[in-house]
Amino acid sequence: MSALIAVSLKNARQFTAASHSAADYIELRTDYFSIARIIQLAKRSRLPIILTIKRAVTLPAVLPPSIKFIDFDYRTSPTKLKKISRGPKIIQSFHDYTATPTYAKLDALVKQAHLRGYLPKIATTIRIVNDLAVIARLQKKYGKRIIAIGMGELGIMTRLYNKSLLTFAAQTQRSITAPGQLTVAQLRSGMQLYGLVGENIAHSLSPRLHNNLFKQHHLPHRYQLWPTQDLDKFMFAFNFFALPGASVTMPYKKTIMSYCTKLDRHAKTIGAVNTLVRRGNKLIGYNTDWLGVQRALGHSLRQARVLILGSGGAAAAIAYAAKQAQAKTVVSLHRADLPTQRTNFDVVINATPVHNVLLVPASALKHRIVMDCIYGQLTQLQRIARKHHARRIINGLPMLRTQAIEQFKLWTHKSV
Repeated sequence: MSALIAVSLKNARQFTAASHSAADYIELRTDYFSIARIIQLAKRSRLPIILTIKRAVTLPAVLPPSIKFIDFDYRTSPTKLKKISRGPKIIQSFHDYTATPTYAKLDALVKQAHLRGYLPKIATTIRIVNDLAVIARLQKKYGKRIIAIGMGELGIMTRLYNKSLLTFAAQTQRSITAPGQLTVAQLRSGMQLYGLVGENIAHSLSPRLHNNLFKQHHLPHRYQLWPTQDLDKFMFAFNFFALPGASVTMPYKKTIMSYCTKLDRHAKTIGAVNTLVRRGNKLIGYNTDWLGVQRALGHSLRQARVLILGSGGAAAAIAYAAKQAQAKTVVSLHRADLPTQRTNFDVVINATPVHNVLLVPASALKHRIVMDCIYGQLTQLQRIARKHHARRIINGLPMLRTQAIEQFKLWTHKSV
């Protein structure tokens, strides 16, 4: 993080601790403090003050020299600022607590503020991942000539890796003044942000798995869901903020490869990436799915006839795992070729998102090993396999856990 940190206070009890914290500024707001109290605190502050106007107040003509900025809403008439001492600089703020407007609208507001000689502050709510690209574009274009922040859980990325002039933080978890705000301690802790990139990922257990791993190893990191239908916009934000890593799932395991500067040998052979790791200026693509398959099926793949339902990135990783385990034959069927009457297999693995349709003849499942990459629900394949006495039935959870642990190792260089 290259931005300075302003700690926002809710009450005077926090002031002493904030003054001795790792923050660069203290923000005092008129919705929490009277002007008289702000002046009193500013006179004894060890850190420079941002005075933020949140309600109609009368400011004295002369302010304590520790007040370096006065933050006004962009709708406030500039004439109200004429009587203020020339000492503090003016921040002109735009807040949207429901959404992120278009880049064009926000860029126009920034230009208007600059024309008036003010420092523009943009704080919008990040509802979808694509909103991150808007804040990233503003930070990239204006750098330290702007304060640009995204609010909400998804907005944490714009706070933690902020490249504008300032980012705002709380003194404690209980004193957060805006959604998605972190504490000063978190911003200074070496906290990193990771997440899952894909479509239709609201059901994913990846956040629970990874956040538990971070907690177990006493790491301050956080893992999020990053659902997107526009990979290019997301990767612009991902690379601008230089995030350290990510998980990748359908439908991007193959297309994400074009954003990597290097592929590890397994990912290159498989032709799919499920893990991104930033090493310096390089973004390296890895594949840990195949390790998950090997751990889930173990010796069952050796000399087996393996039938894979699907032809995407997961299917490619499964085929690679089967070949590494010296499977006798490996056949992958595209969804357009299903359902199939093929019965000469020992192991069948569903690598499609289809959960409510049986893609192979029911009778073919008897005494076979059946694996479904889907987890969290009893699929039609699992249900019928049980009914027809399959030798072994495995859902996608063991595979998910193993590939997540391998991702964790790549990101943190820690063993599990």
